[in-house]
Amino acid sequence: MDHVPSTSARFASALLSPWGKVIAALVCLKVFTYTKIAYDQMDAEYSASLSSTPPEMMSNPNVYNTNQLLYSNDGQNPLPPLQAYETSSINIDNNLNIDNGDTPGFVQFNTVPAANENNQEAANSAMQQSMDEIQQLQQKRQQQQQLTQEQLKKDNCQIIYILGVEGAIHHGFTPILEALAKSQVDPNTGKAYQVTYAPKVLRSALFGLYQEKRDMDDPTLIAKVFRELCPETDDGKTKRIIIEDSSFPSGAMDDPRSYRIRRQASWMTSTMEEVANDELAINHPVNLKKFYELYSQHANVQFILLNRPFLETMASHANDWGEEVAGRSNMIRGFMLILKRFLDHLRQEEESSNSGGMRGGNKKKALSTIVCADKIMSKNYESDYEATMARQHILDYLTTFLGWPSSRCPECYNTWKESKKDPAKVLGEKNLGLMLNDMKELEGMWPPLDVIGSGLPEQQCSL
Repeated sequence: MDHVPSTSARFASALLSPWGKVIAALVCLKVFTYTKIAYDQMDAEYSASLSSTPPEMMSNPNVYNTNQLLYSNDGQNPLPPLQAYETSSINIDNNLNIDNGDTPGFVQFNTVPAANENNQEAANSAMQQSMDEIQQLQQKRQQQQQLTQEQLKKDNCQIIYILGVEGAIHHGFTPILEALAKSQVDPNTGKAYQVTYAPKVLRSALFGLYQEKRDMDDPTLIAKVFRELCPETDDGKTKRIIIEDSSFPSGAMDDPRSYRIRRQASWMTSTMEEVANDELAINHPVNLKKFYELYSQHANVQFILLNRPFLETMASHANDWGEEVAGRSNMIRGFMLILKRFLDHLRQEEESSNSGGMRGGNKKKALSTIVCADKIMSKNYESDYEATMARQHILDYLTTFLGWPSSRCPECYNTWKESKKDPAKVLGEKNLGLMLNDMKELEGMWPPLDVIGSGLPEQQCSL
């Protein structure tokens, strides 16, 4: 019986054959390749862990770092790589402790994570700074919202004082302005303007009428005025217009009404400059500068100067109160100078509050404008069309000045009536000559076109 080689003998014989040697070499090469790849991967992971370690930990000899895998005692369950730990927190003998808790067999250090105190303090400081900046922005926004709301309330409470000397035809112009105000509708709310003419509470506060004993700068008196005229029943969203038109001077010397300062007989015998410099005259019927300073804090206060030609102004009350025309002329011209000085003051106020000045640039709001009574009178035009157009132009610039939405007001001039008086006949030849001489002293001073008006034809008042 022939001998049959065993399996191992045949395998050994195959390995020693030329083809067997080739196959064995290929197997060894493959095993080496896989082994190298595995070690390269482990080396890459180890290098990555070292690169993620903060430099201060790498250079600090008191810091212990390892990314080795620790295993439980059974050698099968790997623990996560350890991060940086302070060696000062390890036991003195540098031994490992075995946890005696609910998971025995796991190795742990008696250590706490190391913290970079400088970085932590910087981070806390930056966070606190950010929180402070956010809080400041929130406070600033709240303040801006509050200021916007207060400004809206102030703008919606508008006081318009029609300035003018006695005889400037207030009774003819005031109804025009009142009708224009009542024709307005707020485009934001759809509400009609609430208009009040010559309210009792305002006249008592400004002039001392109706037995008002408090001074005009009394805070309780001012609060009463705005509580009645501009109540905050709808958060100040309703546009309220208050019109005042008391003339300069007002009333009679023996007037029964309780003016704080009455008309003075001495003004009739004083010069124009003496009247303008008199403290009583400056405060009659109201101190305009003080009025503006007090009331503009709570309302949008604006002034319309109403000018009428001087001779017509003098003739309008020539036979009233038994006053001599010459003395009356001194008094009226003295109050013209008072009004002129106040308008000068207003212009300074405008220039200080507007970046571009009053009459140009980036101005916020004009405080005064002028209306020429002679530009309303049809007798000064060649046709009704010219008079109608001039009157509309007056409404146009008044609407712009007051910040109102519309100048369309067909009924505004319905109550207008022109005087039929001839100033020359009313004054008489003697007084007419005196008035013409007094007019010369007004040249260059009145009308105060240098501080008021924007140069429109309808604003070029006649002296």
